[in-house]
Amino acid sequence: MVVHQFLIFDKLIEEELGIPAFVANPFINMALSNKIKPQSLSNDAAAMMIACGLALRSFD
Repeated sequence: MVVHQFLIFDKLIEEELGIPAFVANPFINMALSNKIKPQSLSNDAAAMMIACGLALRSFD
């Protein structure tokens, strides 16, 4: 299961490198619609990192 893998991935990195690590969540400071289920978004956030970044980029 992908979600379970993300839950332990940061701990494995911490143990291997000896430095703090965490799974990034690009939505952490974004306002969410009331139609979005926060837990579902949190579970999928790391997998949506590239899509979120592309959606927020500027086209100057």
